[in-house]
Amino acid sequence: MIRIGIHLIALYSILSLTSMAGMNIGFALILPVFLISLLQAKKTAPFSWMRGPDFKGYLMTGGALFVTCLISLVVAKIAPFSYAAHAPEVTVHGFLKIWYLLSPFILAVSFSSQIGDPRENIRFILRAWWAMVLFLGVVAIIQFNTGWPHRQPIPTNMEHFHATLFFHHHLSTASILIFPTFTAFAVTLGRIRRKEPVDIFVTSVSLVGIMILFLSYARTAWLALPIGIVVIGAKYLKPKTLLINIISLIAVLAAASQTSAMKERIMNSMGIVDRLRLWEANLDYFKHRPITGIGWLKTQEMSEFYFKAKDPTHYHDYFWGHAHNNFFEMLGGTGLLGTLAFLAWTFFTFRLAIRTRKLAESGSQEFLADVATGIFVALILLHFNGLTNVTFWEGKVMHQQMFGIGLLFMIQIVLRKTKKVS
Repeated sequence: MIRIGIHLIALYSILSLTSMAGMNIGFALILPVFLISLLQAKKTAPFSWMRGPDFKGYLMTGGALFVTCLISLVVAKIAPFSYAAHAPEVTVHGFLKIWYLLSPFILAVSFSSQIGDPRENIRFILRAWWAMVLFLGVVAIIQFNTGWPHRQPIPTNMEHFHATLFFHHHLSTASILIFPTFTAFAVTLGRIRRKEPVDIFVTSVSLVGIMILFLSYARTAWLALPIGIVVIGAKYLKPKTLLINIISLIAVLAAASQTSAMKERIMNSMGIVDRLRLWEANLDYFKHRPITGIGWLKTQEMSEFYFKAKDPTHYHDYFWGHAHNNFFEMLGGTGLLGTLAFLAWTFFTFRLAIRTRKLAESGSQEFLADVATGIFVALILLHFNGLTNVTFWEGKVMHQQMFGIGLLFMIQIVLRKTKKVS
């Protein structure tokens, strides 16, 4: 197959940083490449990488998560549990959304079938992905000051606006931008540690990405940023240098937190009580359906009727929504089966990132090892953000999460192919 597939994956990497519509269009453009790759499988052997233990592990844990989510919906359809005489409405949409788990496989097969040096191919994709961050930095500055293109006022700083980019919500921005930002940051620190010339482009991406995450004005992003910086620093910096940088970072954060704009934002308690009530709701779902939950993706719908059953007179005063926590969301929606599968799949993705990094290091592919390190840190921060918001199944975030996992498989494909050549 001609190299157009690499350009389409690169286009998807760009569109994955835009909007839900852009993400879906970008991924749809890759599907013909994937289908042609399947037809040419005997010639191009795009499946050889699947014989490795990592893909088998992903297949097992992802398959378990897929099945348990579907089981929860089947049970909710056949024998639903009702609140205020309302049962979950199980539709085709609920069954289809779990397709995201297949996207890393589709991306990897499409990448594997392309001609050319696989190292240059993956660099092309990464640089396109990173270049979009620089454009979004300009958008973030404009949006923070004017509200364009989507106005989401900051409650404690009404003359400015959350930098949500084209995602419509600051928490989505916080969970999506961590992937290109921390991969670029890891590559930058890796070059510094190896005393290689710093790539100005990649360094700029990491700095602009950090700026965007700060301007999102999401408190979870503000907490995630120093955590991510320290975790990456632990990998690349000497203990003494790391300690000095941690102390400096704490001092900067302490000073910044005392400014009026940040202090008001940090101390604002809006949303805390609402989240606690939703966590209680999901625990109640689990209490009544401990094995399969109330149904995959049904926690948001059922929250209205949970509060209606609890307080028929004032239930309109409560905040209705999903669990605003990955663990409680899976516990209430898919029960013990789905939660265990989710935890196993999550643990495996961490392990996949670590193994990919080690494989790249053993193959002297330091650049790819740095990228894998950045994805590992981004996955940590994704689930850290998931302590106060559902970052697992939100469509926009899932596109970026699965693209990151797909990149790990692409890196392993590169390592396999370059090993055969060398």
